[in-house]
Amino acid sequence: MNPEESPGELGFICPECSAKTTTSHVVQCSSCKTILNFVRAAPSEEKVVFNVPKCSHCIGTIEDEWEIEPLYQPESYI
Repeated sequence: MNPEESPGELGFICPECSAKTTTSHVVQCSSCKTILNFVRAAPSEEKVVFNVPKCSHCIGTIEDEWEIEPLYQPESYI
């Protein structure tokens, strides 16, 4: 990572993870902003960021990281 680089919308992420944001949904902790996981998306789906209230990095648990609120859209149900 270049120290002169500015963080993007998702903070500092490696090139491999950055590439995944174009093909997957992102699961991110609302509290500490850690990227926890990527959920594969169909090519035609709009990629979104799912937030969980807390994660194992900030006093949460692994189970908390899997408690994603469902997203309802006319074309999809995730």
